[in-house]
Amino acid sequence: MAAEVASMSFLVDSIVEDVLHQHGMRLRDVDLESRKAEEDALRRYKAVGWLRKMAGVVAVRDLPAELSEEEFRLGLRSGIILCNAINKVQPGAVPKVVEGPCDSAIIPDGAALSAFQYFKNVRNFLVAIQEVGKQKP
Repeated sequence: MAAEVASMSFLVDSIVEDVLHQHGMRLRDVDLESRKAEEDALRRYKAVGWLRKMAGVVAVRDLPAELSEEEFRLGLRSGIILCNAINKVQPGAVPKVVEGPCDSAIIPDGAALSAFQYFKNVRNFLVAIQEVGKQKP
């Protein structure tokens, strides 16, 4: 009987240890995901602050100080803010920024600027950023 109790105790201890190990890993994973989300939000906040400072009125209007990843993506997808920001860093880097016909650079899906116009702005920004990078010693 004592052998059975010892065996049962070992089995229970083993099960408890396994459960704690599994849940401990999950808690650590949740903690890591939470920290990563906080770090992402902080980086986005800093990027928005810089873009608002560099691109001025367009960015201030279209990039609230705190925004979600999706709002950040939507605010930048037209390329208008990016082109205006690089033009502040290097005047004339993007000679022609394709502006939308509306007041906001945040364009709802399927409206205002076409995908081709988005592409032109983003492509012009990428070309300009490469050129600026080549000019640095």
